[in-house]
Amino acid sequence: MEEKNLTQLVRQGMKKNITKAQIEALDQLEVKEQTFIQANLELQIAKAQLEEKQKLLTEKTFELENAKIEANKQKEILKGEIARFGDIENRFITLEKKVNTAYTAKDLSNYLNQVIKEFNESKASDNNMATYIINNMDVDLKVRIYGDDQESIRFSAPNITETTEDSLSSIKISIQAIPK
Repeated sequence: MEEKNLTQLVRQGMKKNITKAQIEALDQLEVKEQTFIQANLELQIAKAQLEEKQKLLTEKTFELENAKIEANKQKEILKGEIARFGDIENRFITLEKKVNTAYTAKDLSNYLNQVIKEFNESKASDNNMATYIINNMDVDLKVRIYGDDQESIRFSAPNITETTEDSLSSIKISIQAIPK
């Protein structure tokens, strides 16, 4: 059955005794009805578009929430990595300080030999009667001993917090006078 609009039904019912004013009123009513039908159609289209946009918005919100969760996981992983890097960096700094303050047996021997040589050659020890020289040196060296990358032995003094009177190294020097 064919669908008829409201004004067509009214016209058919009033065909026999319709006046010109009524025809004009029906024409205006028909225009308003067409306007209403068009507005209703546009409303339905807009409603469908809004529903589609709402669906898309829901999907994007879900994606953003998942991305946020993943970003927070990555952030926590990075915090752990930063903490781990900080620990490694602190250990590296500690080892670097230890290496910078560590000496090989050759370094210590050369240093002590240089000190003895400089003292023995020094004119400051000269006086009119005698020249003084070091003829004996006893070293009681209290250090940590460890191997380095070149597989040689290194000596390192204990940390200041570990230092006690018993852990201090000592050097005993015997000086001999040589008459002039």
